[in-house]
Amino acid sequence: MISQYRNTVKCLILVSVIGFMGLNLYFHWKDTVPIEYAKLKDSNETTSMSSPSTPYPKKRQKSVECPSELWNQVHTDIVPNEDLHLDWIQKNISRRDNIMESQIRLLTAFVYPDHISITTTSQRNFGQNASCMYYDCLREEIENSRYESVFFPMNVIRCPRRIGAKYVSIGLEENGNGPEKTQEPIPLIYRNFGTPSHQISVCVGPIYGSENRWLQVAEFIEHYKLIGVRHFYFTIFNINEYGRKILDEYQRTGEIELTVIQSEYRNVDWQFHLLQINECHQRSKHHSKWVINVDIDERLVILDPKIKSVLELFNGYNDTVGEVGFAIRRIQKTGQLPEKYESEEQIISEMEFLKYNVSSPVTWGAYKTIYRPEKIAAMYYHWAYQRYPGSVAEYVNSDVALIRHYRTTESNILGSGWLNDPNYANFTIVPIEDSKFGKKLAKAVLEKIKYVYDQRVLNCEEIADVPYQEYKEFGHDIFNCIFRNDTSGNRK
Repeated sequence: MISQYRNTVKCLILVSVIGFMGLNLYFHWKDTVPIEYAKLKDSNETTSMSSPSTPYPKKRQKSVECPSELWNQVHTDIVPNEDLHLDWIQKNISRRDNIMESQIRLLTAFVYPDHISITTTSQRNFGQNASCMYYDCLREEIENSRYESVFFPMNVIRCPRRIGAKYVSIGLEENGNGPEKTQEPIPLIYRNFGTPSHQISVCVGPIYGSENRWLQVAEFIEHYKLIGVRHFYFTIFNINEYGRKILDEYQRTGEIELTVIQSEYRNVDWQFHLLQINECHQRSKHHSKWVINVDIDERLVILDPKIKSVLELFNGYNDTVGEVGFAIRRIQKTGQLPEKYESEEQIISEMEFLKYNVSSPVTWGAYKTIYRPEKIAAMYYHWAYQRYPGSVAEYVNSDVALIRHYRTTESNILGSGWLNDPNYANFTIVPIEDSKFGKKLAKAVLEKIKYVYDQRVLNCEEIADVPYQEYKEFGHDIFNCIFRNDTSGNRK
């Protein structure tokens, strides 16, 4: 009897455990059923009750979904100042058509808080209509997103924002009546900053030509760093491998951004300069508060000993100032830049700031400016073609600061007749204004040049025995090294 009672209790306990496990499995399945399945089930039930003959609409889904990013949830319907731009187009303000059979290639695109700018390599499309086209992270065009815009200035198209846009392109009608030709989309470069990342940067004129620029680049950057600049925008038309190494080094340290212009033309030179001017203007918007617009052979020098940095020159200016002009002094550059690094003595003797001092009088004939990117509508080589309303220009006294322009005296290049210009007559020797600055500059340039170019061969003794034996085992018998006491060949 007792045994029978115990068996009954065991059966009840076993049934309870099995029932409990079953309930757990049911609730687990219910909680983890896919949301899409649940929605489909509910939708089918609702549909069957209201209209049994109507099937559930299937939505086409991508195999990969683009992430939802907070900064990219902005949609705008207009381009800021568009009516002004159209008015200036009608008046041909900043129009400077050139290279009339060039291809239209997309160069760069930037996303700002309220719009997008796309730059191209064409100088012949001022005022032409263009369709802004938007693409998601998968490079698929976003539906119903196109916007009809226009080229202004020369090679720039401004577009509204679109939610989820990661790439952009433009559509063009060939000769105004043909089918629309679409450019391959390019990625948006982030410029959606509420506060600029840099207080002051330099838009450096394009690098091109056969002259080696490695020393000039290092001297230029270190010069401006000594007066408070921490960021540089470089544009390359062409440069040899040796010169590119110094740019790669500054890019590695995060001090410069590089734009490389690819063109169908074998020679890209000064006739394409305005592409760099306009691209850098768009690149610096919302990224730098002030931008120094100078070429690689132009150095801003501060003559007032009480002023230690460029930003101090703007003390007292209010927010209406959009452009600040500086007079120039041309310096005769009578020699060629060195081909390659040889020694410390060579660097000191070839630095432009230390080597050349035969100078013209100060002139405002080709003055250069520092500008606020958001306050400028269109730029020229030296100054703004057009500022936005409410923006004014100021000019710095040449006793306080000016531009030293190391202009070549060669007779077979652009502007070679400048020595005969009466504005630059009466040359005199003008020594370096601040010898301490010159010493600091030489030290900084030497350190950077030696870091990049002071290289040596690999000594075979530096290769450890273990990897050496492994290399030999796998058939490697050339090590591109030399023994310290034997310069006749490689280790084998």
